[in-house]
Amino acid sequence: AGCISLEPKPDPSRFFSLTPLPRTGQRAQDAAGANTLALGIGPIKFPGYLDRQQFVTRISQNRFAVAENDRWAEPLEENFSRVLSQNLSILLQTDRIVAYPWIRSQQPTYQVQVEVLRFEPNAEQIVELWGRWSIIEGTNKTVSVRETYLTRPTRDKSTEASVAALSETVADLSREIAGAIRNLEGGKRSSG
Repeated sequence: AGCISLEPKPDPSRFFSLTPLPRTGQRAQDAAGANTLALGIGPIKFPGYLDRQQFVTRISQNRFAVAENDRWAEPLEENFSRVLSQNLSILLQTDRIVAYPWIRSQQPTYQVQVEVLRFEPNAEQIVELWGRWSIIEGTNKTVSVRETYLTRPTRDKSTEASVAALSETVADLSREIAGAIRNLEGGKRSSG
């Protein structure tokens, strides 16, 4: 007679998360209350095909592979928003960052909105971040609208290497947004 094992099988799932830029000691000290710039992050929008827990790889222009055992540790949209916020806090040396939606009394100096069009590795082990972003000053004055397309090669074929490269593209996007905000702030000082 055959035996049926009733012992639970180990869960093969592996969980991944994007990582922010490292916060160095000097930057952390400088950021502590040194800057009055207030940023509002969001809304951040992702395409529906990435609105899932499983990790997605673009196999061809119109085909995707979904890794059943490789999963995001939290919803990707939330992870992306949090890492973008942390990166901008470090790059702009401000701790005054609020996530969308915020209450009226927390109205930021600038609001950063991002529509992510692509955010995944492809079959050639290159990750892509393609998105449109805008900076809104005050309550409704759009002062910058841009489209960014970033790529990074992965170290190897692993999901871990892909997530590390995706984190690097978020850092690159954060640098672009921080540069645009610095330019806006510099323009205010020179005209004021």
